[in-house]
Amino acid sequence: MSVRPPIVGAALWSAVMKNADHRCECRGACGSKHDPNRRGRQDRCPLENGKHISKKGEVVLIAMPRDPIGEGDFAIAAQLPARRLAAMCPPCYDAVLAKIRKAEKALPPQDEGLFGTDEFVVPKARTRQADVGAA
Repeated sequence: MSVRPPIVGAALWSAVMKNADHRCECRGACGSKHDPNRRGRQDRCPLENGKHISKKGEVVLIAMPRDPIGEGDFAIAAQLPARRLAAMCPPCYDAVLAKIRKAEKALPPQDEGLFGTDEFVVPKARTRQADVGAA
């Protein structure tokens, strides 16, 4: 493949790409046409490292957690072993991230925190001129 590994984490990225055979491992999680239940019976994304796609240029695969919701933050992906990372092309990666963000926004807000916040409530400011000047 003509794609060079990233400067940081090159050994981990190379191991993930070798396990994936330098091909995107998305099997329909992004909602694209390479879903095995759709027509064409393609079970995996056809994009490979270094392959040229129109208007986007050369594909550079991204190593992301296989279970992005269970693994938490993507910043810890560099600390995971290669077997827990998957190779994803940028279009599939973006689509999966968009689905995760949409699901996070649909969650109800957290009602109670760990600590009480009553002491941090600021009373509403007075707006009448007579009240502002009085000390």
